[in-house]
Amino acid sequence: MITIQDLNGHARKIGLAYEKALLPLSKEIDMPHTAISILLFIANNPDFATASHICEMRGLKRPVVSAHVEQLVQRGYVERRAVPGDRRKDALVCTEKAERIVELGRARQIRFASALLEGIGEEDRAVMERCFLKMNANIDKIIKEK
Repeated sequence: MITIQDLNGHARKIGLAYEKALLPLSKEIDMPHTAISILLFIANNPDFATASHICEMRGLKRPVVSAHVEQLVQRGYVERRAVPGDRRKDALVCTEKAERIVELGRARQIRFASALLEGIGEEDRAVMERCFLKMNANIDKIIKEK
């Protein structure tokens, strides 16, 4: 039986492997891994590109996200735009200057996903997908419980 410790261990290892997959790009463009990860999150999730969403979805602390977003804005890779109906929030949008980094990062993400799923057949992938979807729904229920 899979324990919570097993799940936590797998999640941690996936995170470490993902970090390693982005490390060459980080060195190539002289940008911290976390900043690249945030930039890719913004590019890949335009409907959820706020600092609070990044904190929630990527499991990063607010001061870390704030510092990296500020650096991305100062370097011209990200713009802040007002969120209609909520003056307290800024939507984060990638600029044209970020396009090359996003393209290179997405290519690394694809290679990472392929390497992660290597040797797992389509049938097993379909089972995994169903299990992850069900687990995600269960997690949502747990979070909403009071």
